[in-house]
Amino acid sequence: MNLKHEHAIIIAAIIGLIGAIIAALIMAFKPNIIKITIADIETKKIINGEVFIDASDDGKPSYIDNPAEVKIRRINRFIRVESKGYQSKIVPVKNIEKSPIIELEAVFCEICKSDEDLIPLSLGGWNTWGGITVTKIENENIINGQVRNVGGLVNANMGTDLRGKTLYLFFSNTGASTFDADRMVKLTVNQDDRLFLPDNRNPIFGEYLSAENTSSRRGIEFTIPNDFDGKLGFVFYRANLKDLKISAYYK
Repeated sequence: MNLKHEHAIIIAAIIGLIGAIIAALIMAFKPNIIKITIADIETKKIINGEVFIDASDDGKPSYIDNPAEVKIRRINRFIRVESKGYQSKIVPVKNIEKSPIIELEAVFCEICKSDEDLIPLSLGGWNTWGGITVTKIENENIINGQVRNVGGLVNANMGTDLRGKTLYLFFSNTGASTFDADRMVKLTVNQDDRLFLPDNRNPIFGEYLSAENTSSRRGIEFTIPNDFDGKLGFVFYRANLKDLKISAYYK
């Protein structure tokens, strides 16, 4: 009798575990429908735009009088919100409220991402190391990874045509990541991995850009050296990167 009783307890526990797993899977894939309104960050006026889930190119339109309805699942990581004439925005799913209003910053400046002379520089396809992953969405590069010591991405085959040109970097969503002593990233050039310092920023610890979002009105500028041999690298130090967004341009 005791043996049968023990078997019954074990079987009941297994059934309970299977039920819990099935319930968890159902919750993971069950969509949560959310209405998303887009607004101008300065005027607070509602604007038209599109909402994308993760890296999808299939956007849901959001109109002034009809907000976008998107299906969010637990497996989704972020949404991307876009509107013509505005800087796109990445919002982690965990930070999205039931009926959020996503505010976008208008793009207007002398040197910024809307400048027709600026040429996008993709970081997609670069070699990554030290726990880094890159998801490319148009010219936005989403960086993730747990960097225990150092890690980054590098491209050693860029050629020499960039010599003398200016590199512009724009960072956003920096607050979702954690950095050691505010050290976000440093750049290196050439086969000897020479330190590459910006023209319009004072690096902390003499090397690293500080962890802060970049204004869309002006990026962080680097003059590419005349002896550039085609190798450019980004190096992170003891960082927990969560959807850090980097956009790169040159002219």
